[in-house]
Amino acid sequence: MKKTCIVLAITLLATGFLFASPSWIGMQGTASVKQETGTDEEHTIIPIGINIAGTAYLGEAPVGIGFQGGFTKTALHKRDGSEMEVEDYPLTWNIGATGKFRLNMSDLLALELGGGLMYEHYARIGKVLGTDYEITFDTLSAIIASDLIIHLSDSLAIVGGVDVAFPLTSKGEYSFFGVTKTVDYDVKGYTLIGKLGIALGF
Repeated sequence: MKKTCIVLAITLLATGFLFASPSWIGMQGTASVKQETGTDEEHTIIPIGINIAGTAYLGEAPVGIGFQGGFTKTALHKRDGSEMEVEDYPLTWNIGATGKFRLNMSDLLALELGGGLMYEHYARIGKVLGTDYEITFDTLSAIIASDLIIHLSDSLAIVGGVDVAFPLTSKGEYSFFGVTKTVDYDVKGYTLIGKLGIALGF
């Protein structure tokens, strides 16, 4: 069965069937710059990560639904100008959806523009004085998305772009010594996200 799937995938690539429509899915590396203010503190954060992302179109219509899901790891965190230790920071998971409009610029180039929502989740677990603790953060952001699609062949493309996200709501939950406290934060700022990857059509 596995060999059959491999042969079928190679056949689809060779015939160009995978890009019979403008829909695509691929893997992207991401690097971001996040500037946030909240709780009287200023944060500068640089996360790097990986997303599975794509856009689904209905036939040849230029309007589609973009989707993404993946994770980031904090490479740098400055709080009020002081650099924090980030080695123990856990992964931040994200999922998002956008409405997109596609502009075909040439046979090789296409531009996608859109907007939507992105949800991020961060959970940190540890011990204090021999007692387990857990800290979670959940953030919902509005996101403006752009993707440039460069076709290498009928079945393969490079996809790169820049997104900008603005936090709408942010909530922290702290569990210590059997007591859980939830805090709603008034976070202002933005996240600038660069992304680059490879895509196949579907």
